[in-house]
Amino acid sequence: MAKMAKTLKTLEKAAEESTGKGRVFFDMGKYEEALQAYGEAAETWKEMADLLFENGKEESGNIFLGKVFEAESRCGMAFFKLGKYEEALEVVDKALELKPESSTEWSNRGFVLSAMGRNEEALEAFDKALSLDPESPKIMTNKGVVYFRMGLLEKALETFDKALEAEPKKASDWACKLPRFSFFSRNKAPIMRPDNAEAWHWKGNVFMELGEKEKALNSYKMALESDPDHLNSLLCGGALLCEFSEYKEAFKCYVRALKLSPGIEAAKQGKELCEEKINQ
Repeated sequence: MAKMAKTLKTLEKAAEESTGKGRVFFDMGKYEEALQAYGEAAETWKEMADLLFENGKEESGNIFLGKVFEAESRCGMAFFKLGKYEEALEVVDKALELKPESSTEWSNRGFVLSAMGRNEEALEAFDKALSLDPESPKIMTNKGVVYFRMGLLEKALETFDKALEAEPKKASDWACKLPRFSFFSRNKAPIMRPDNAEAWHWKGNVFMELGEKEKALNSYKMALESDPDHLNSLLCGGALLCEFSEYKEAFKCYVRALKLSPGIEAAKQGKELCEEKINQ
């Protein structure tokens, strides 16, 4: 028994280290390395689960099978980021075999199918996810993105509005943000608000398609109220502010965007344009 406990401790340490590496690599955008690390973590958690099952520790074994599930799900995210959608879909479908009532996995399935251009199937997946979690702003937003990609702009707008009206139930749907830019908010105190940045951003994209640029700019501003580090809204907001000749505010957007992601060429060019206009 003591020998097994020592083995389990060693394996657990290795699995945690692999998971940590995977998380760091993923955040750095090194998805191949993340995939390898998460795969190693899954194998190690599986080894632990098998060892426990062999020794009659079924309850403990099931706990570590759950960790295998989590690691494999992260592999799916890495596959998705690498553009390996078939592999990502395979991971999601395997997850759904184990947890058919997981709204998260149904939403992931919709996300992958949409990236593959299988939009009708994606909508079905998001509808299933919403049947399991009807008030999820994130799932509603993802469904709205599919409508947007299908060119169904009114449906997309309606869905984003529903997402913005939904009351988040999970801690991850909330964010305490301090607005950093003058045109986003005059309120200088930290505000507890729903993290609706994605919904507002995509609503802005709909308005851009409809040619309603003032409404689009307001939507990007609202996205940045919710999350001042929302990169796509910084870029889209900056570009629109330049169109409206508000170069000082656009400059702030591009500086922030470059701080978050220094290699973005559009942000570099936008910043240079703003500097030129401001100094004229």
